[in-house]
Amino acid sequence: MDFALTDEQTAIRDLAAQILTEQLPPERLREIETSDPDWFARDVWDELAKADLLGLCLPEAHGGGGYGVFELALILEQVGRAVAPLPVYATVALGALPLAQFGTEAQQAEFLPQVIAGTLVLSAALSEGSVGLPPAVPATTATMTADGWTISGTKRLVPAGHLAGRVLVPARTGDGTSTVFLVDPKASGVTQERNTAINGEPLTTLFFDGVEVVAADVVGEVNGGAEVTEWIVDRGVAALCAIQAGVCEAALRLTATYTSERKQFDTPIATFQAVAHRCADAYMDTEAIRLTAYQAAWRLSAGLPAAEELAAAKFWAAEGAQRVVHAAQHLHGGIGVDLDYPVHRTFRWAKQVELSLGGGTVHLRKLGALIAAS
Repeated sequence: MDFALTDEQTAIRDLAAQILTEQLPPERLREIETSDPDWFARDVWDELAKADLLGLCLPEAHGGGGYGVFELALILEQVGRAVAPLPVYATVALGALPLAQFGTEAQQAEFLPQVIAGTLVLSAALSEGSVGLPPAVPATTATMTADGWTISGTKRLVPAGHLAGRVLVPARTGDGTSTVFLVDPKASGVTQERNTAINGEPLTTLFFDGVEVVAADVVGEVNGGAEVTEWIVDRGVAALCAIQAGVCEAALRLTATYTSERKQFDTPIATFQAVAHRCADAYMDTEAIRLTAYQAAWRLSAGLPAAEELAAAKFWAAEGAQRVVHAAQHLHGGIGVDLDYPVHRTFRWAKQVELSLGGGTVHLRKLGALIAAS
């Protein structure tokens, strides 16, 4: 692929960076972390909607921009760079894109314009525990009734679940088969349990006890949930890798600034050989995370097979990112653990992204199996 961005892609990236950087300085982030139980910069979310960035990758027929996963990755990279408390990943990558691909005309007409306008948050309830990836066949079940289906089971650590108006829920509907349903997380029979991720993000465990849904709530085909779920996971992994590229760039920039200004023996510590080598290694890891993330997102946008590229990108987003943020913390010394100084956020975000939808080992094993089978 050609890694050079087009003028339009550059403009998209720069616009997202401008909005997020200007409106979410460290002081604002600290305020949200300490006083906003929703962990949601609503005013910034509205600004992204006004700039048409929330609908950029959604179909033009419903008011979107018609762009692809690669352009979404450029936006999410800036979300990571700003460590922005915004549900862009959950709403667009896990919710709106699958509806645009598999949803009925009625579902798309009802929900996509709301996403584009910034009035609806979406998510997907994929994990049931274990390694973070959804099981091949969910333990959560959907039983057919005269009027539709009833869903029972548990979905864990749903991103933006506390904000979502609808959640995509895969459930077992046959012997070894599943179906994805569009569920209101505030419907009768749904219980929410709030969890808090290492970066402070609220994650929700959803308990379903005979939750009623109708045929119009099915996303894709009945018993076709495996295809829909795999499609969502691929976009989710690509999105997380893009976020991680931004997180690591933020950590690297903070570290470069600090080591250039911090002096020992009247000399900036950036000139010390050991510090320079550590920063250089972090720079190479950051670029590897970015390039593998771009490649995976581009292949998805182009409709090309991307299983190996996604596994490689997620491995770099896990292992490489940990080296970057550990180096950032180490080179900052004691100030790195001060909550009034911003670098701690990059460490916590990197760990959260690493563990979401499977860690490095999970995806390295997947990559090995793909290579062995080829």
